[in-house]
Amino acid sequence: MRAVVLAGGEGRRLRPATLTIPKPLMAVDGTPILHLILRQLSGAGFTHVTLSLGYRAHMIEASFGGNRWSGLELDFSLEREPLGTAGPLALLPPPEDSTLVMNADVLTDLDFAGLWSRHKKSQATATIALAPQHLDIAHGVVHIDEEERVTDFREKPRMEFLVSSGIYVLEPALLDYLPPRGRYDMPTLLETARRQGERIEGHVFDGAWHDIGTPEQLAEATAAFRADRARYLGRTHGPGREGLPGARYARTGSAEEVVGG
Repeated sequence: MRAVVLAGGEGRRLRPATLTIPKPLMAVDGTPILHLILRQLSGAGFTHVTLSLGYRAHMIEASFGGNRWSGLELDFSLEREPLGTAGPLALLPPPEDSTLVMNADVLTDLDFAGLWSRHKKSQATATIALAPQHLDIAHGVVHIDEEERVTDFREKPRMEFLVSSGIYVLEPALLDYLPPRGRYDMPTLLETARRQGERIEGHVFDGAWHDIGTPEQLAEATAAFRADRARYLGRTHGPGREGLPGARYARTGSAEEVVGG
């Protein structure tokens, strides 16, 4: 089982912390989010992970201390310019089988093996992991018709919807729709394939999902992880960052920087 983790972003919304530390190495309760993701993938049965790097790539590569880490074979692909959430895939050798692709800024308790199995059984060209979300409106919502007559009034409603978790399982055929170079985003790639008749499925999971893209979101993810580490890593993983192979930690200001071991 093979995965690609997109870890090239600058993390501008997390500045000033990401002026010195790339977002994939931002610590969640003392452990870099990217290291957590790779431990989860290893535990789910993945054996080979490609890290697509860009901003401060050398720091991320050094944090793993080589091409073997936590039972995974690693390789590294470098973006010379920002290529979006799908464009980096064009830099990689054509895959021979299904590939899990995900962003490097997500804390989740998604069953990665279950997602993989569901995708393989579906025979879809791509499967998107979908997280239920809601938005509480603090005011009454009013609907009117073309003549401005009120047709509906809802007091402080809750809007519910599904969002892409930034986690996908893709078949090699999907990459036929990917331009050979330049910036390209995953929603555009998936929509292009869907319009051409490809089967694109959604896998809804009602579990934990945290984007760490802002300081507030990072704090929420850290609190959730600290409250129940086993929910994300399983009972077999040690409680502390000392369980992470190939990494040492150096404190830089209010954040922790990971350096190669």
